[in-house]
Order: sequence, then structure tokens, then C-alpha cells
Amino acid sequence: MVVEDEKTIREGIISTIDWDVHNIKISAEASNGEEALNLMESIKPDIILTDIQMPKMSGLTFIELAKENGFSFEAIILTGYEDFNYAKHSILLNVFDYILKPAQPTEILNAVLKAKQKLEQKKWMDEQLNLLEHYTDKSICLDKVETLTKWFHFQEGSQFGNRVEIIPKLKMKINNNQPLHVGMVWLTPQQKDQYIIDDYELLKFTCMNIAAETLSAYYNNKLEVIFDQNALVWVGNINDSHHPNKLKKFLDQLVENFQIYLKLPIYIGVGDPKESITEIHKSYLEAQHVLDEQYYHQENNFFFHKKENDPVEKQILHDKELAILEDEIISHMYNKQYDSALDKLESWLSYLEEKTFYHKEQVNLKAFTLIVEMQKFVQGNTLTKIEWEVDLINWIEQMPSMRTFDDMSSILKKIFQNVFDILTAEKSIHRTVQRAQTIIEERYNGNLSLESVANEVFVSSAYLSSLFKQELGVNFLDYLHQYRISQAKVLLTKNYKVYEVANKIGYNDERHFSSTFKKWTGITPSQFQKKTKIAK
Repeated sequence: MVVEDEKTIREGIISTIDWDVHNIKISAEASNGEEALNLMESIKPDIILTDIQMPKMSGLTFIELAKENGFSFEAIILTGYEDFNYAKHSILLNVFDYILKPAQPTEILNAVLKAKQKLEQKKWMDEQLNLLEHYTDKSICLDKVETLTKWFHFQEGSQFGNRVEIIPKLKMKINNNQPLHVGMVWLTPQQKDQYIIDDYELLKFTCMNIAAETLSAYYNNKLEVIFDQNALVWVGNINDSHHPNKLKKFLDQLVENFQIYLKLPIYIGVGDPKESITEIHKSYLEAQHVLDEQYYHQENNFFFHKKENDPVEKQILHDKELAILEDEIISHMYNKQYDSALDKLESWLSYLEEKTFYHKEQVNLKAFTLIVEMQKFVQGNTLTKIEWEVDLINWIEQMPSMRTFDDMSSILKKIFQNVFDILTAEKSIHRTVQRAQTIIEERYNGNLSLESVANEVFVSSAYLSSLFKQELGVNFLDYLHQYRISQAKVLLTKNYKVYEVANKIGYNDERHFSSTFKKWTGITPSQFQKKTKIAK
């Protein structure tokens, strides 16, 4: 329903947007709140787009009375008044969106589409809850889950009975006379606070329904889906036409459906086909193993097992090259050569990222030992109260559960950078370096070089470079990069494009900016923007 006292605006909203294309129907229009309220009983609109200031009854009063009368809808305010009291009243009424006039049709359409998505999501969730409440075959379901869980974790043995006979007894949909394989879905735990469903049992039931409805067509309904600990696991029969590329289309849809209905990112591992249910344990382990590849390849959502993916029995503690890099990092730290320490840390991370046969637990443990060395170094080299103590504890607690290499890398670099900042801030800085710092802060977005700044502070470039290392632990160029990156972070939170930020802070090449940003933060500018938006 569109409620607007200005006829031209009301007709413009209705006629300039092709609502039918988006499966939206304008069920009614009204010129004021009183007229709209009288229409509510007969129309019962799902979404109301209304002005505030109107004759007879304002839009906010109309919304308030409509809700008091028991009507359920999503309200979008469209007004020319940027008044705090209006905004405050709208929040109290749980208004979905607040749009200021003049507004582009696309802005209005996007708000309505988001409201529509919210309503559809709620309807779908109500259906899931209703299905769970009326689910009667719960005892067989529990037996099925218990049995499949045992089969996933243990090889065939007499203690679990004859698997071929058990399948029909538990009314399993899978067929033992046909090849089958296992797939595993990992739900990102860092999104737990953002789960749309608070009830964990309903969440699990909903996840299983999404997986079953999305994948059943590929497996011709010969599919079982259960929760095994914190992972969603399916086992399905495949036919002669099975190929990873054909399954990929369904997995793409599965990723999309989890995002649409639960706003939940997922990662998927798929095991190799096996001839019978007696080998299901092997396919389960394969799915579990390839899912760990997401640690190194965060950009992919699903992974298929290949023979070359089988685990390589290598222990990270025996890696001599890695040990040499770690010794060099620690040596540079104690010699207060902080730029060299950071360069070696970069080499350490690059080396690990190339050696992807190391399991994530081994890599995270190695990173943790470096953090402990940093702690010892700081305690022995500073008398200042460490303000980032709480952050450090939080970061250390996160380290064992880091799901991706980029996450681990980012936290490690944060800790290193914070330590270096604290240690270099403790002592008074040489006046020549202070003047150079001022020039950088005032003209960082220009074409600065070591030579040009050295000329301005009346010293040689070699002497200025030596002073920077002596006073700050980093060379001139690294300090310039660090300052530019700190300014870039501010601009990236304001939704500038990456290339725009690069230009604004003194980089003509976007790729150079991105690689420098990642060196000092552990993530790319795009990833930083995405994380900032999620945090908001």
C-alpha cells in the first residue's frame, strides 16, 4: 500500500517502477493515514510505504494505530523531513526503513525488495517451525542419526550389525546396491551471533531441510542428511552419469540457499564414491579432509576429494627452513630491527601458504608459539602498561580455532604491528625524524621520496634512512607505507572504491596498493571493507 498526500509523487511511485517484474502487487493507495487505516481490514498489505506529514492523520500515527489493531506488516517511511524526533518515533514503531525525499525509484524499490525478502524469510521459517512441531517419526530419526554417525566414524564391524539389513529397517532412503558418497557442510562459527534462528534444534532441522530440498534432485531422492557434531553431513546414491561438474551446479545453489534463508556462509567437502555402505567411513574421512583445504583457499566454497589430496605425513616441527625463518624473526626483534622482522614474518607466512600439506592445527600452533615469543620480548623490553593487553588475550584465545590462513595471518600481523608501535612510541624521537614525520603526515598523498624529504630536513638521504631505522625500527619507506595504510583504513570504512582510496593516499597503481595493504594488515582492502561492514 502506498500512502502519500501528494498525488504526483504517489502516482510516480506506482507507475515508474515495474512492480510486476519483482512479483509485487500494489494492493491499494491512500492520500492520508485515516484513509489508509480504513483500507487495512479489506486489503491487509504486507508492506506499507508511507509519508509522515499528511492531512487528517500522519503516517506515524497510522502505523501505530494499525499495529495496535493487530495488523502485521513492514513499514517504510518516505519523507522530506530529516527530523530526529521522527526518526526516533520510527525506531520505536520498529519501522523497516526510513527514506528521505527526493528519492530515486531504485532506492524505493531496493527498500521494498529488502522488506519483501524479510517477509518471505519469516514465512519460510514459520513453515520450518511448523514442520518440526508436527514431525512424528522422531524415534526412527534418532536411530537413523545414531547409526549413520557410527558408520561415518568407524569401519564396518560386527558390533554395529549388518548394514545392508539395517538400511530398510530404519527406512533409510539410500540404496546399498548403488554407489554412494558423503558430503560435509561446515557452518561458520563466527557467524553464531548473527544466526537468524535462536533455537539450535530448529536451526539444525532447517539446515537439514535446506540441504535435502536442494540436493534431492541430483541424488533422485536417495539421500540422507544428518547433523554430526557441528557439521551437516549427507550420504547419497549416485548413478553412472555422476561427475563433480554436474554436482557443482547443485552445490552452488546450496551455498546460495544458505545465504538467502539463513544469511549463513558455508563450506563444503565431498568424498569419493564408494561401491557399498561398508566403505562409507572412507568417503566421510575424504570429505572431512578436503574441507580443511578451505584453510588455505578461503575464496572457494566447496572442495572435491582427489587422490593427490590424500594427507602427506609431514610434521611442521621438523621443517628446518621454517625454523630458520623463525630464528631470524626473533633475532631481528631483539636487535630492534622491526622492519626486517616484519619482512621475515612475511616470508614465514608465504612459505607456509605454499606448503599447503601442513594441517591447520599445526600452522595455528606454530603461530601461537611466535605470539608467546612476542610476549616474552615485550615483557623484557618495556616498562609501559600495555594498553592492548585485553586485545592480546582475545587474539591468543582465537588462535587455536582460526578457520582460515588469512584469519591467522591477519591476527599475527596485528600483534606484531601493535608490539612495534608500543616499543617505538616509548622513547623520544630525534628532532630530524620528527620533522620528517610531520612532512609525511601533511603530504602523504603526494609524490614523497626519501631523497625529497631528506632535502627538506637538510640531511643526506643515507643519514635520514639510518635515523629512521635507529629511532623507529623501520626504514623511511616502510613508515610512509604504514602511515598511508592507516589513512586508507579510514577511507575504506567510508565506502570509497579501492582504486579511489589508492589514488587519495598516494598510490597510482591499485595492485601495488593492495599488495602493500595486505603486507601490513594481513588482508586485502576488499576483505577489510567486507569485515568492516559485517562488524557494523
